[in-house]
Amino acid sequence: MANRAGQWKVPDPVNPSPTWSPRSVKWAWLEFVMPLFALALLLVFFKPEYVPRMFLENATSPQAWAVWAFLGAAGGVLTFSGLLVVFFLLYSPVYLAGKLPLLTGGGGWTDMREIRFYCLCFVILFVLLGLLLWDWRWFVAAFLIVAGFAPALWRLLV
Repeated sequence: MANRAGQWKVPDPVNPSPTWSPRSVKWAWLEFVMPLFALALLLVFFKPEYVPRMFLENATSPQAWAVWAFLGAAGGVLTFSGLLVVFFLLYSPVYLAGKLPLLTGGGGWTDMREIRFYCLCFVILFVLLGLLLWDWRWFVAAFLIVAGFAPALWRLLV
């Protein structure tokens, strides 16, 4: 492959590196900011008294507007990440049911990394459903963590 932005070349295709796959530099900040934002939301969810006073008053200063703009942008990115997590979690049983003949040995070749990814998504789905049945607060906390760490988690799983 060419060495353009968004593309990469495996130096040794027979023995690929065991490290994480390469990432785009322009999106690398997501793996740092989103987990921090999700953990901050989690802190405010369980301890509402820690909400900064700036968020409880009207936005009258430029600093307050900037903070609210950041919260809106980060919340939108986290929401989109959560929607992607929901899609992959809900699609995992469908995918695994479709690959069942291949998994039992009666079919052609399949990518084991893809199978591993959807199997782990299936496990995460049932853990989240168990948390939802146990206590919805723990479900919200676990889902926030999964959605916040999703870019790093997906790269780690694939």
